[in-house]
Amino acid sequence: MATRPLLMVGYDGVVVDSLEVLSMALIEACARVGLESISSLSDVLALFENDAYARLREMGVGDAGIEEITRKSAQALRNALPWLKPFPLMPQLLDELGDTHHLVIVTASREDVVWSFLHRHRISGVADVHGVGAGENTFEKVSRLVQEAPGQPVHWFVGATVGDVRAAQHAGAMPCGVAWGWHEPDAMMAAGAARVVESPPELLEVVAPGLAADFWD
Repeated sequence: MATRPLLMVGYDGVVVDSLEVLSMALIEACARVGLESISSLSDVLALFENDAYARLREMGVGDAGIEEITRKSAQALRNALPWLKPFPLMPQLLDELGDTHHLVIVTASREDVVWSFLHRHRISGVADVHGVGAGENTFEKVSRLVQEAPGQPVHWFVGATVGDVRAAQHAGAMPCGVAWGWHEPDAMMAAGAARVVESPPELLEVVAPGLAADFWD
């Protein structure tokens, strides 16, 4: 790993406004594999209160079903790339952070879809993407990244869901939620978030206070 400090950031709900597209894809994919109980936005959001794929397995979805759900979700995000937008100021923020940090996106989305989005929006600050293609859940990916960056006083992980917060906390990272994410700020704080920020500039003040003063220059 680079000598720059590690910073881990989620994708869906943190960088990209994808909830509508992804929730519709998940509902349709769950129906295809016979899981009728995932039929609304609130059902989808409940999946992400913990590890979504582990929850699907608890609900009786096997490996083939998980693969179908993953494939369908990735295809929906890929098809929607021309319309999906980053949240305001996030491209600039990621590029700013990438100058001083080893910036890694940790996500349940496919890595190729994330890279396509980043390239489309000319976001160059991201050093690596650890997606569903890596075969690990969020806890495992964050835990491994933290272990690869020993001696760092704080390993921030920026997430959009209660599940992100819990996974980061259990993996030894410091969870920070975003108020524009999928779950309410109060829920993320109750799950153990150290902070929930209201805007990208506030996020910069939390994870890289030395850069915040120059962000608007």
